[in-house]
Amino acid sequence: MASKTHKKTWDEEMAGSFHIPAGADAALPEPYLFTFWDLNHKYFFLLEDKLVADVKTPGSPEQLIAVLPNKSLDSAQYPMFMAPEKKNSCLSCVKSGTGQYQIELKEKDIRELEKDPQNAKAFTFYSKPAGNGDKCTFESAEFPGWFMSTSSEAGKPIGLSQKGGTQNILFYFEKKS
Repeated sequence: MASKTHKKTWDEEMAGSFHIPAGADAALPEPYLFTFWDLNHKYFFLLEDKLVADVKTPGSPEQLIAVLPNKSLDSAQYPMFMAPEKKNSCLSCVKSGTGQYQIELKEKDIRELEKDPQNAKAFTFYSKPAGNGDKCTFESAEFPGWFMSTSSEAGKPIGLSQKGGTQNILFYFEKKS
């Protein structure tokens, strides 16, 4: 009888990704690649320069999300930069002209963000495990208390919401690299 492969919890995945020896000044590794989806099985897709959550259908291209640790912030909170794979843009938390917090894709190379720690906070998410560790949340470092979220409707852009709202803030994950 074959043994069941152990699926790592978010803490287990992040512990290895965020273990940076004290005093290490080595170049960052290549970004880690993940697939993320919400509780309603909506995956992240890039559509017209927006990251949306939609139901995956046969033949849907898989959108991998590149993740790199932000070494300038407290590693115990798993601060990370996120970007669609093979895209020269990163997820950024901004305040719109109407005062609403939202996520935008901004043209930046994910590997360049850590070189500008003063301005990197808008591109940083603190990640925390949820449930049995098989789910996680992504809290904006720029706007504490606001989390990456998806709408209950398919095809809507990824946004920012507070806990307890109507938006989903819990995500499943699968590491691809």
